[in-house]
Amino acid sequence: MPIFALLVLLSWPVVVAVLFSRLDPQRALIWSILAGYLLLPPVVEIDLPVFPGLNKAMVPALAAAVMVYFVIRDRDAATPPPMGAFVSFLLAVNFISPMATALTNPDPLIDGVNYRPGMNFAEGFSNVMLQGMQILPFLLGYKLLWNVEGARVWMRALVLGVLCYTVPMLIELRMSPQINVWVYGYFQHDFIQTIRYGGYRPIVFLQHPLWVALIAMMAFLAAIAIARNDRTRRNILIAVYLGVIVVLCKSAGALLQAMMAAPLVLLARPRQMVLAAVLVATFAFSYPTLRTTSWMPLQGIVDLAMSISPERGRSLEFRLMNEELLVERALERPVFGWGNWGRSLFYDPYDGRMSAVPDGQWVIWVGARGIVGYLGYFLLLLTPIFALWRVMPKGRDAAAQSPALVALGTMALMLAMNLLDLIPNATVTPLTWLMAGSLLGNANRLRNNVPDTGDRPETAEVLPKKAGIQTVL
Repeated sequence: MPIFALLVLLSWPVVVAVLFSRLDPQRALIWSILAGYLLLPPVVEIDLPVFPGLNKAMVPALAAAVMVYFVIRDRDAATPPPMGAFVSFLLAVNFISPMATALTNPDPLIDGVNYRPGMNFAEGFSNVMLQGMQILPFLLGYKLLWNVEGARVWMRALVLGVLCYTVPMLIELRMSPQINVWVYGYFQHDFIQTIRYGGYRPIVFLQHPLWVALIAMMAFLAAIAIARNDRTRRNILIAVYLGVIVVLCKSAGALLQAMMAAPLVLLARPRQMVLAAVLVATFAFSYPTLRTTSWMPLQGIVDLAMSISPERGRSLEFRLMNEELLVERALERPVFGWGNWGRSLFYDPYDGRMSAVPDGQWVIWVGARGIVGYLGYFLLLLTPIFALWRVMPKGRDAAAQSPALVALGTMALMLAMNLLDLIPNATVTPLTWLMAGSLLGNANRLRNNVPDTGDRPETAEVLPKKAGIQTVL
């Protein structure tokens, strides 16, 4: 394990403490998770007994949770509205299903030279903790970013963070993806995945170029919303610049998502934006069922991809073939899935190599956690969009098209596009959960007619005059 990468990962809680000592809680939370996601070393994990491996997705969330729930709790006067019975039920399902999966998979799997051990109570408990750490940004986002100011700060931080990130992205586009090697001493993925259309795709400190393209696309949508609410030359130029960056990322999926969502963010009313998000998210959630029916023209989609790019068409065809095999495997244990150790995958019985590669988050989750785990996981991401749709005002008046609703509609579209990306890719990130929590909090605030107390002046009143590290120790 690279020593410098491990030291950076271990030191991030100190960075989080400094952020919470010098910024208001909303900004400190956002930058703790956003900067950690963008800058911390990928792949590297801290392995502890019983506990799941701690990586760049979990360390910032855990450190921020300590600050929010144990250190600055007295400074957080405003509390969000109740989550509601349905969301509480989904949270319970997410914490119960990993243990149920472990208890229903005690048998080892032996296939030629390949041996996959059975699961026990300790592994079930570890999976429960892993699930909790993955969902932690959702809970933090709901607690602190549940008002209009939280949504605005999130979108501006995302744009600013990705703007800074475009500097190493452009360097990698010109000189090849080497920044993670220069900084941390290793390359985090297969280098061939960074080559597309006769050039390079940036990867920087993320797991895959597709992750970079996704966050660039979301920042592009956020920049359009900011420019729509405040039509200054600077904001318009930032939106155009980020649109060019999305093109340079050379990811067909992110580019198509931007082409679908950008006109809506620019021109549509907020309620129409949320309606489009509902339709996209529903399609993404229903994809496992739709792909087994004649309503999903899979061969036609492959033929269309072949006509655009034979290389991309063959890649799509390979993914669909793997999905067929993995779905058949998942349906052998449909309720709670197969569990850990690659038990839901296929391996060659002679050389032990993986013979079916899982790409989409949905097929990974159905195989590992079953239908119950899939529903609990994906409905928790889907619910904020539907909750916002129920409370969006109708009409064409100024109140129905206020800047706050434009921001929330854009966030709903961003989350929906992320869910759509989960069909071919496993791109659930801490930013996905943080955004979902903020969106649900704002939806519940509007439904319960809770006064918005998240404006900057009220937040500033509870901050020390001269914030410093001594305020959190």
